[in-house]
Amino acid sequence: MNRLVEMETFVRVVEAGSFSAAARVLKLGQPAVSKTIAQLEKRLGVQLLVRSTHRLTTTEAGQEYFERARLAIESADEADRVARGTLTKLSGR
Repeated sequence: MNRLVEMETFVRVVEAGSFSAAARVLKLGQPAVSKTIAQLEKRLGVQLLVRSTHRLTTTEAGQEYFERARLAIESADEADRVARGTLTKLSGR
């Protein structure tokens, strides 16, 4: 799976506060979101979220990952915007 997709899914889960809410934002099914987070945690070899029936919280590693992943997504979004802006400014043959 694409690392950026995993990061974005994780960030949306943390921001939304639940897998279901993140799934709605991402326009995915809740099982797909849950599977992506499980794959991310397996790939990293660390638990990022503490799940309970009433709430979802980040572990210490999860909070650190969230902060850095959010910055990486913002940077990727900015790169997209710059590229689009550059494309509209091109001229000539």
